[in-house]
Amino acid sequence: MVTEWEGYATAQVWRPASYPGLVLYRVSGRATSQALHVHDELQLTLDAGHVQQVSCGGANLMAPPGSLVVIPPGEVHALRGEGGRPGVSYGMLVPAAYLRGAAPSGQAVQEVEGEPPAEELLLGGGAVLDDPEVARDFVALHRALRAPGLLKEPRLWALLSALLSRLETGQAGFRRGNAASQASP
Repeated sequence: MVTEWEGYATAQVWRPASYPGLVLYRVSGRATSQALHVHDELQLTLDAGHVQQVSCGGANLMAPPGSLVVIPPGEVHALRGEGGRPGVSYGMLVPAAYLRGAAPSGQAVQEVEGEPPAEELLLGGGAVLDDPEVARDFVALHRALRAPGLLKEPRLWALLSALLSRLETGQAGFRRGNAASQASP
């Protein structure tokens, strides 16, 4: 599906048949903006050309171009990207069931004994990961998942596992959107 809003931005949406409930989107244009909203899926968004202003869970964060924004399921949020030049935003809505190890085709997100469940790791607002390697991997995964006739893509589970691990350990590069760590636009 392709949608254009008066030359403002063009959006494309894919729903890979091999991954029920997974939604991919790509938005291109000079600016992107959305009203506050909520959904049941984990949202991952990367804007390759704009600084994103992220409002999530009562916090405001800035996401530099090429950083990955992580919005937990059930969090009220809005993203705004503007840079005066054309940019491309890649996004993915990942069903919450995938985070609990209920991946299709017998694949599962690895949970390590003694670590909190994925749902607990995602509580407390959004996060921004400014890591060029993760950005490259995310865009490559996004492109691979859009391929017609895709049967399975193991990089999806590797990415989800790595993100959950980074959130759990609070590794450098993540800025969490809770009261203890805020960056205002």
